[in-house]
Amino acid sequence: MPTVPQTKATWTNGVDALSSTNLHAYLRDPLRFLMNKPICRVRQTVAQSIPSNADTPLTFTTEDIDTDPDAIGGHSTSTNTSRFTARYAGWYRTGGGVAISTAGAGTTGFRGSSWFVNGALVSGSKLYFPNNSTAATVLPARSMLVYLNEGDYIELAGYQNQGSAVNTFTGTEFQSSMDITWERL
Repeated sequence: MPTVPQTKATWTNGVDALSSTNLHAYLRDPLRFLMNKPICRVRQTVAQSIPSNADTPLTFTTEDIDTDPDAIGGHSTSTNTSRFTARYAGWYRTGGGVAISTAGAGTTGFRGSSWFVNGALVSGSKLYFPNNSTAATVLPARSMLVYLNEGDYIELAGYQNQGSAVNTFTGTEFQSSMDITWERL
């Protein structure tokens, strides 16, 4: 089980404090972790169908960055592509947005975004906006601090209530994206 390096040390004498083991464990390792803490930014470059009246986790096919130190957690572009899986327990900052196409779909209904942890809605995370008549309705996802235990996963979901399925928009100027950053214990 990975743990975030701790800086709290108990020294028995001055000689122990200067040992390479202690200097690595209580100085080098925490600094390395903080300088390369887990962050992830992923984008959706392949359109996805969003059914009417259903929060649907978005799948992300492109990683701009995923700094999971041991490549066991974080995001995968081949398995469970909607998820960011926490490798380290702690508070994570969320960000991102949802782009839903209006092409051929008309302009009725609402579009929305929300966060889910382990498949359960994160309280206070839903946002709804009216659809518009341009190529896409692009809306932000709430920036939130969410506590994740090791192995928990977080997903960004899109929503629309047009009455029939609508695709996400994946043009270069508008793409759904998800940003996750480890903040602290």
